[in-house]
Amino acid sequence: MTLADLKAMLARDQSLTLEIHAFEGIIYLVKIVTEVGETMLKKADGDNQVFKSSTQAGMALADAGGTEAVIVHQCAYDEVIGHEPYLTEDPSLRTPMDLRLLAGLG
Repeated sequence: MTLADLKAMLARDQSLTLEIHAFEGIIYLVKIVTEVGETMLKKADGDNQVFKSSTQAGMALADAGGTEAVIVHQCAYDEVIGHEPYLTEDPSLRTPMDLRLLAGLG
């Protein structure tokens, strides 16, 4: 799904969740979750759309008509930052992002 496809979906007011996934703090990819499944945001050539920051990704999503997203970070384990490891199946930290604050900045 490209940004143009996402913009069309958002214009039709379809229910979806936008997740900005942080990988090693250097690349950010967007996952789009709908009722029928999930897909990554792609460029026109079919490669994943890569962003350099969560803000850059959020600005692109806001310009497409998104109003909210979730930034998904992998949790560092205890020997790195000194806390107990997460015992759940999903060790991700999820931080909400209000995309309306980023609209028009891009």
